Amino acid sequence: MLPTGAGKTYVAVLLIRHFLHEVFTDPLWEGNRNGDPNWKRTFFLVNQVTLVGQQAKVLRSHLGVQVAEISGNSKNVDNWDKASWYQQFKKSQLFVMTAAIFRDLLANGFIKARNVNVLILDECHHVKKNHTMTVIMRDYWNVEQPPGRVLGLTASVVDEKNVNTDNTRGIEQLINNLQAILKARLITPKEFTFDESLLPSPEIRKFDTAKYGIHLLTCLSNIETVFAGVDTKELPVEEQSPYRHIKKFATSLPKIIREVGVDSLLTYLTSDRGLIVELDNLLCNEILAPIEVDGKTQERFTYMIGKVLKNKLQQLSNIAMHVLEESKEVRMAPKFYSLVKLILELQATSNNTSRIIVFIETRRVVQAMYSYIRELADKVKSCQNMKVAYVLGGTSSGELQDRQNMSEFEFAEMEVAKKKQERALLNFREGKCNILLATSVVEEGLDIPACNVVIRYDFPQTYRAFVQSRGRARQKPARFVFFIPEHEMAERKMLLDKFNKVEKLLTSFAVSSGEELDFDDVEDSDYSRLIAPLQIEGSPAKITAIDCIQRLNFYCEQLPKDEYTSNRPVDTLEGGPGAYTTTIVLPKLCPIDHPIKGDRMPNKKLAKMSAARNALWALWEAGELSDVFLPIFRQKESDTLPIESEEGRTVTVDQKLKVPTIFWRKDLGSQELFLYSIRVSLEPNSPDFKEYFVQGKSHKVVCFGIITTEKLPEPFPVFDVFPRYGTVTVRFVFEKTLEVPPASLNRMKWFQEALFIHTLEIKALSSILNARFKDFLVVPLCMKRGLKKSATLEVDTRFIEQLRKQWDSEHNHWKYGNIPEKEEDCVDCVLFAHYKFPTHHNNNLIGSFLYVVEGVSETMTAESRLQGKREDGMTYLQYHKDKGQEISRPGQKLLTARNVTRHYEYLSGGKAGQYKINMLLVGEIHQVHPMPSSLWNQATCLPSILWRLETCLLAHELTNTLYKETELTITLLASKYNDYFREEVSNLMAKLQRNQRYNGPIDWLETLHAITHKACKSGYSLERLEYLGDRFLKFVSTLYYYRVMPDKHEGWLSRFRSEMVCNKNLAIRCSRTLSLPRYILNKNVDPGKHWIPPTLLPERVVKGLATAAQLLENPCDPEGLTDKEREQMHVQRKSALQCAEVDKFLKAEPVESVEESLEKLCDLIPDELLQRLSIKDIADSMESLIGLCVSRYGYKMAVELIDKIAISTFEGTEGGPRLLGDYLYQPTPAPVIYSKSESQQRIGRARCRDLAGLQETLGYTFREPLYLLEAVTHATFTDIDVCYQRLEFLGDAVLDVLMVFKFYEEKPEYDQGELSKLLSSLVCNTTLSKVCIQLGIHRYLLYTSPELYSTLARFYANFEEQELKEWVSSMTLERVIVGSIASDTLEEQPVVDLDSKVVQAPKLLGDLVEAVIGAIYLDCGEDMEVVWRVIWPWFSKFYNAYRDNPPQNPRDLVNLRCPGNRREVLDLPGNQFKVCAKVSIGGDYVKGKQTPVYEFVTTGRDRETAMDVCFGRAWVFYKNFLDPDRAVVVDPQEGPSGMDPQEGPSGVDPREGPSGVDPREGPSGS
Repeated sequence: MLPTGAGKTYVAVLLIRHFLHEVFTDPLWEGNRNGDPNWKRTFFLVNQVTLVGQQAKVLRSHLGVQVAEISGNSKNVDNWDKASWYQQFKKSQLFVMTAAIFRDLLANGFIKARNVNVLILDECHHVKKNHTMTVIMRDYWNVEQPPGRVLGLTASVVDEKNVNTDNTRGIEQLINNLQAILKARLITPKEFTFDESLLPSPEIRKFDTAKYGIHLLTCLSNIETVFAGVDTKELPVEEQSPYRHIKKFATSLPKIIREVGVDSLLTYLTSDRGLIVELDNLLCNEILAPIEVDGKTQERFTYMIGKVLKNKLQQLSNIAMHVLEESKEVRMAPKFYSLVKLILELQATSNNTSRIIVFIETRRVVQAMYSYIRELADKVKSCQNMKVAYVLGGTSSGELQDRQNMSEFEFAEMEVAKKKQERALLNFREGKCNILLATSVVEEGLDIPACNVVIRYDFPQTYRAFVQSRGRARQKPARFVFFIPEHEMAERKMLLDKFNKVEKLLTSFAVSSGEELDFDDVEDSDYSRLIAPLQIEGSPAKITAIDCIQRLNFYCEQLPKDEYTSNRPVDTLEGGPGAYTTTIVLPKLCPIDHPIKGDRMPNKKLAKMSAARNALWALWEAGELSDVFLPIFRQKESDTLPIESEEGRTVTVDQKLKVPTIFWRKDLGSQELFLYSIRVSLEPNSPDFKEYFVQGKSHKVVCFGIITTEKLPEPFPVFDVFPRYGTVTVRFVFEKTLEVPPASLNRMKWFQEALFIHTLEIKALSSILNARFKDFLVVPLCMKRGLKKSATLEVDTRFIEQLRKQWDSEHNHWKYGNIPEKEEDCVDCVLFAHYKFPTHHNNNLIGSFLYVVEGVSETMTAESRLQGKREDGMTYLQYHKDKGQEISRPGQKLLTARNVTRHYEYLSGGKAGQYKINMLLVGEIHQVHPMPSSLWNQATCLPSILWRLETCLLAHELTNTLYKETELTITLLASKYNDYFREEVSNLMAKLQRNQRYNGPIDWLETLHAITHKACKSGYSLERLEYLGDRFLKFVSTLYYYRVMPDKHEGWLSRFRSEMVCNKNLAIRCSRTLSLPRYILNKNVDPGKHWIPPTLLPERVVKGLATAAQLLENPCDPEGLTDKEREQMHVQRKSALQCAEVDKFLKAEPVESVEESLEKLCDLIPDELLQRLSIKDIADSMESLIGLCVSRYGYKMAVELIDKIAISTFEGTEGGPRLLGDYLYQPTPAPVIYSKSESQQRIGRARCRDLAGLQETLGYTFREPLYLLEAVTHATFTDIDVCYQRLEFLGDAVLDVLMVFKFYEEKPEYDQGELSKLLSSLVCNTTLSKVCIQLGIHRYLLYTSPELYSTLARFYANFEEQELKEWVSSMTLERVIVGSIASDTLEEQPVVDLDSKVVQAPKLLGDLVEAVIGAIYLDCGEDMEVVWRVIWPWFSKFYNAYRDNPPQNPRDLVNLRCPGNRREVLDLPGNQFKVCAKVSIGGDYVKGKQTPVYEFVTTGRDRETAMDVCFGRAWVFYKNFLDPDRAVVVDPQEGPSGMDPQEGPSGVDPREGPSGVDPREGPSGS
């Protein structure tokens, strides 16, 4: 125990630091088997959310550990599962959190008390009765008795209003109770004892208010009669909270008059953020909307009371103004005048450096005083240095008493005030304001440094408040001032004397050392003795009786609901004193439909706890709650096939290497090989293109070929590549099988180097002897004739040998030959300008001086003038002579040539241009490259050809994996590659019929479409197929869970469906079953840069392995290394050992782990040669495969494909996931009402007779009308225990998939974004609401909610009958109906108050349409063609209107046409009820002049709706007045007519102060 400001937090820092070494080990849990079973963490518990951040900031600055801040503001903290918490424990060592969250941690079993090494309880004087901290210590800590340390911090353990200082035993009992619960001793360490001489002595300011405000106080008695005789408990439950709030409006007025004054009251009542405006906003709340009674609209009682109070408040403001004008009262109350005088004195004596905290008991007084002081500072010169802020108290996380004393509206207001509190405190700390008005929130915990004056405007109620508020005056010299009325002076002085005696008593009881205290005789509270805690065997969670009510309420809050449905459990109390029982009825959507009764208990609270405990147990048995008694349908899936690696590797380890299995690590020397020729034909861009391409003049090589260890698929597609000079058509033709001797094999491997490294100069490649990586061979082929004069293609080994002879391996360059004497013989040659490199040829610039000869010039010789812009007449002969090159034959003809290309990306067309020869060469001074130009030209196409080959093989391999078990033929249906990848499909809707099975062939090349992402820029991508597959997957997963969970509500279905179709689940399951990432293409590949040729490896891999081998040759560390260098050496050796495993892997030797070796190999390969995938890439590819399957092969094949990856996350009773195919073909589920009682079914049948008219309107006659009855029954309808939510869940998926299949077929030119926009326009709530009203479905809705009736009635009130028909038939997608609420003109754009208007179609209308669609789907036996025939007339006009040009909403239109628009949302008084949205357009500069600015302001309860109304008004205004196509023209110099741009709002001079206040008048009037 230490006084405020004496260093309590510092003591906590010292204790935490002393035991800090215990908190650095990782926790042991299911996801980390290598963790420490004895792991520990430190916890610092506070009572208020606002203290979490403050204490964490202090601890973070003093301790070198990770500090986590966790409170109710932490995102979704209530739904964190064990894995989420353990991730937090892994990241942080010290946790600052509210006590309630720590209690839930213990109750859920996510942590044990033994895992806590130090537990700090801030403000531990709260440990009494059933406070959260008491529950933690009594029910968990003291039961387990862990070895951890507990430290409680407080300024005073005495927190009672009446303390008998004459009886020391009472105080001693308080201390003993606290020590018993905490199992601790009360200590005030001497070294931290605060010097009493430094504490400010109390000063007293007296005043007399006996006669002040007598005129207005008399009027207030009339206001109080409004509430006379009203028992709040007799009001409807929904009205009780607003009634209490309205009543507090009236009860706060007398205190404002006495405490602040009449002038303050007038300001507080009439300002634009005042009490009357706040009351007006409260009356707009939907809770107080009129209700329907006996067919008539009737206002609620609380609403009528509020209107009466509003009138009386307006009368009161008039009376107050009259009283001031007649000088019957002074403006300020004597007490407030004394405060103002004191503040002015303090500021005068301290040169305005004083920091003042004024403690006030009532929130309304704080707000009124704040407003008035600000007005004084603005209008009174002597008060201009009074810079004021205020802070209101909030509820602590562990104490429910304050919360229960507040109305819901006050609590919402407090939550909003909390967000502004931090800014006010920061301004006070930084000196931006010097007066802080505060309720008790600043007394406790919050850090307020640099304060030298504390004023108790209201006398402290407890000793703790006295001590803590005094401790806030930390800046010396400090003052502690009390304001006490004269008639209470004697009583208050006696209480101050008592406080001083208590302080001395506490000091005498505090000990710094002593014997251990005996706590064995302390008894637990009654509830822990009478009601056993809830605990499941094997589960660490233990829910005490006091927590059962909170857990039950939390479960009910998580049930699906709309704004018209209450999910509160209803409890009924029976019995009398000493024998109470409570019966609980759970909400309608809960599967338990019978009442649950508690045990007989001695008091009402225990009876309610017992019933809540029994309800939780029943919910657990029904499978609604997990073993820690949390709702399962709101929890994350605990086991979704977790990712094996914590570093983020989500799928198979070889995902980055796109190498077909047919080429992957094969042995080319030990089996029969297959020879394929690469037949190419050129269609040149230019008709006079004479370049040799297919066959040269001086060699016998016909083309290139490949040698493989396995046969390619037959037939194999013909495809094109696109060099700049034309289109090359490629065919792979099988020639023969062959066996290659080892010597010939080595020469062929050398040819890969000669071709790709030395000729094409693909950079950064090398080779390793006997390495296996991508194993096939590219070879030159020549034509050979046999004995029967038949010609065959063979490997041209002589050409390979000839190339080997011309390669200088010592100097690593080609041996160039002499040029032929005849110019005609130079054609088909590649020339090298050797005169540029007289010393050597191993230069990186050589590639720039290689030229392909195209032909011989007919007119140009060496004696001809140089072509170009030269004007000196220099000839080629003179030019080269000046460069030192002698030409012996001046008359020789020049050769036409072009540079050798180093660009090999020929995958996409459209890049070829008109072919041009761009240079003339003197042949004599050049040498000849060994590779003829005709072969060179073919060779430049090889990277693109071979990359295309590999991607086709990947598609074939994946297709076999997907469909090999179907026993269908997998083949190629079109021979030309270009015939594929078109988006056109036909008769797509028929593919949704679940009773049809496809028996035709499977086309494997189409699979390439489904694995190619848009980033590849291939001219086709998976996007459309992915969109189709996504919707089909949503559809079948909906059907699946609708069947396997017949008794579960929509929350369960949504949870499991989202788990099934989420990207993570899709990616992991298809990776494990299909190894899908091996086939996915998601990178734009330039084969000359991003592709590895056969039998070769990246140079970085070869060098890395060589460096590692050298490092391992010397296992000893060099001498003289520092510890850091030795550690680095250790890391390098570890990496070298991994590289040694990679070397073994490449050479097909045994390795410890293939996966780790392959992963290390990928780490060595440069990133540009790999394709890295995200979770979404993989999931999208799987969805596109599903889309391809359903669009080509139908419903059944697609379901089988989905089952192939075992996508379901729902575990059956027999264990293991259930397959979709096991359920989707079962009989159609019966209506839910079949599972209800016979009486319910009779009522249902009777109600069905009322639906005949609806069936006629729908255009469908139900075989079983109970489906339709369920579709129109709202959750509030109590006669029948069914609800439309499950059918709405089903119908949403049916509608989505039908619409997508419709326009996927009709709009092949639309990309995914356009498809999505079209779908959203057809299934949005606006369109569905129009369909609902058009069909009249809403008229048959069964419900008993007054709120729902009110909402529908207010929505229809926007329209006349004809206007409603026009809105329904219109093709607009405006979310809000603007025309009925605004009529803006150029002269005026008034503020629109939505009040209680419903300006948008209620979501329920759209839900009804989807529910009816779900009912039709089930009733017709799940025949999608029948469903489509029924619903197409409903949507056809919208589809026809939207399909070519999907409409945009007003927000998008305003952003498009008025890009400079500005928007903002402002808070209004009581902003938990209302906000003010504003959109401004105009203000642009046209010809140097600024156009007028038009502002559209709308107030309402919902931010989004208010902003939508603003944009809707802006768009209507723009169309009517600002559209250039309109006739209206506005002069940019003029504003709207009737308003001077320099003038402020009408009737108000912006320079004038508040009405009735003389800016020159100070407080002297008092």
